[in-house]
Amino acid sequence: MSETEKFQFADWSVEVHRRAFRRTVGIYLSPQKPIKVVAAKSTPTKEIVSFLLLKKPWIEKNFQKFKRLEEQFPEKKFVSLETFPFLGTERTLKVVITFQKKPFVSLTEEHLLLHIPRDEWSADTVWQEHPRALEQIRQFYKREAEKLLLSRIQFWSQEMSLFPSQVKFREQRTRWGSCNSSGVISLNWRLIVFAPQIIDYVIIHELAHLKHMNHSNDFWSLVKVFHPNTDSSIEILKQHYRQVEFLSMK
Repeated sequence: MSETEKFQFADWSVEVHRRAFRRTVGIYLSPQKPIKVVAAKSTPTKEIVSFLLLKKPWIEKNFQKFKRLEEQFPEKKFVSLETFPFLGTERTLKVVITFQKKPFVSLTEEHLLLHIPRDEWSADTVWQEHPRALEQIRQFYKREAEKLLLSRIQFWSQEMSLFPSQVKFREQRTRWGSCNSSGVISLNWRLIVFAPQIIDYVIIHELAHLKHMNHSNDFWSLVKVFHPNTDSSIEILKQHYRQVEFLSMK
């Protein structure tokens, strides 16, 4: 079982997680979270501080990157007029009243509609976050994603004559898909925020692994036969991965 201690280093909070069988000191950074250091139980705090001093330029560089990303992709609020990406198009959230007993979400060409039951409606409903807004939006995105992703993987399987043994849907922070040696393909349902051509790239990429379980020249040649704009799709996924963060549980 790990032990945790906290202290301040420069302008940052640090959490040290001590583990019995750890041999080296490791460091992990996340936006708006303390620096996480993993070390052995016997590692002196002085040694950890020295380690952080060596890593300070790297820490500063990464926290500056996080700040730029936060400015580029500010935190979403689940209130009227906030915008949310869906299939590459920004949809404006519109909070509307419903006579049904439970809240739900629907979609128009321009709007993401959050339907709030009449019994839960008040003068401030439109401008305050509903306690179940995130849950309902997540459910809607996940449901629509699974339908779309399954449809597209069926389409591209036929086009490429490559058929997975199983398709699974997962929620990962930055990994969009995977394919194992048993032919099972996993897709990140949060891909639904991206434009259809980006989604198709990820599917084609994973299907190509059914033939080439590597990233060899033959693999990339196969991918580019079916998705010539591979390089631009990869760049979009790298630069815009934080677009899916609003779907994370708080």
